[in-house]
Amino acid sequence: MRNSCLTILVFLLLGQIGLAQQNSPLIKANSNKISIKDSDGPITKYWDYLTTMIKPVVYNVSKINKKRQLTFYTDIDSISFEISPGEKYDFKVLLNSKDTCYAQISTIIPSYYKECYNCLITNDTIPFILGKDHYIHIKGKVNDSETLDLIFDTGASCVLLTETGLKKAKINLDGFTENQGTGGFTTEHTSSSNHLQLSALNWKNLPLLFIDYKGSLSSDGVIGFNVFEDKVVEIDYNKSIMIIHSKFPIEKSGYTESKMRHNINGSFIQGTLNNGEKDCTGWFLFDTGGNLTVAVDGDFSTANQLHGTMKKLGSSSTSGTGSNILKSETDLLPKLKIVDFVMSGVPIQLQSSTVNFFDGAGIIGNSVLERFNVIIDYPNATIYLRPNYLFNKAFRKVNTSNLVIVFASTLGLLILGFLIRKRIIKNKGN
Repeated sequence: MRNSCLTILVFLLLGQIGLAQQNSPLIKANSNKISIKDSDGPITKYWDYLTTMIKPVVYNVSKINKKRQLTFYTDIDSISFEISPGEKYDFKVLLNSKDTCYAQISTIIPSYYKECYNCLITNDTIPFILGKDHYIHIKGKVNDSETLDLIFDTGASCVLLTETGLKKAKINLDGFTENQGTGGFTTEHTSSSNHLQLSALNWKNLPLLFIDYKGSLSSDGVIGFNVFEDKVVEIDYNKSIMIIHSKFPIEKSGYTESKMRHNINGSFIQGTLNNGEKDCTGWFLFDTGGNLTVAVDGDFSTANQLHGTMKKLGSSSTSGTGSNILKSETDLLPKLKIVDFVMSGVPIQLQSSTVNFFDGAGIIGNSVLERFNVIIDYPNATIYLRPNYLFNKAFRKVNTSNLVIVFASTLGLLILGFLIRKRIIKNKGN
């Protein structure tokens, strides 16, 4: 959901400084702003902050299931690590030649537990409601709150509460983040340690982000993929249930397999747009938290000369948490192909800007994805699709006079120890 809630997830956890921290390497800084380069990705353009108040500050980076190099940059120094899944890497930063900041890179996934004695966790079921807004709504609690209405978002790398969720849940807002969205920089609040409950599943010491959507997002919060990155997530729209598997389900008959690209920005799947003249293939964010059909970024639209080649349905604007507004056109795409499945007459948004906001070709939202039962194998970066009862349903006619995408993207959420990259899109037209 993107693109509102954008990729490295950095959160604060309290901890003890042991022998490993005392003997850890030291780098220097004259500014408390830092950036990170993870594997082949670019150096982050957003900033996170060093602090002496938390020991250590834990930077939770992408939980992809492979070894790779990560580099941590200050304004005058850097340190690199060869990182592996499920590990921690301690170091120190001497700030302004006097203050020692204790830091830690972590690739450990916050796995859930159940309140049962000696129980073996194999799979767990979470019921959901597919709303008229095309979101997957599940029930949960934060810090023993009243029941919250939460959206499961495969495009979000964090758990967040909206303004209504903040009123219902008792959380301690003890940090902040600078959020670089489509509208510019804004400052958001964070909470470093919380208890999340979904059905019988529990998470402890979980960081949360708070964003005031001013009523544009009709839920109490968002559950991102980060809480399930060590699991296999099955979404069955026929039965309105999510099944969380500890390992891959044996039964996958009828499903078609596709490799995905998974990183802190979310999971990306290949899609092909056919404008009636040619095929244009690219990697699209697989976004159950975007209730649009397809949004195509400006770079991809321009490179493939898509503007002016299809029936125009109208114009739309994209607004974020800042003051800037981006323009896009809404066209009727003759054919959309995902894996081996073809859909016709799909309304899409073509961004007029040449800026790439989606780290790929764009976004495929839940107005399309809800037409498939889905299995997402996060550890092995694979998605399985099977058409369900919604597959042949005609796409809703776009009301171009009321088409707005609320796009509060976090191309980098800089926190006092809590950096999340996540995006949330709300599209009132599809």
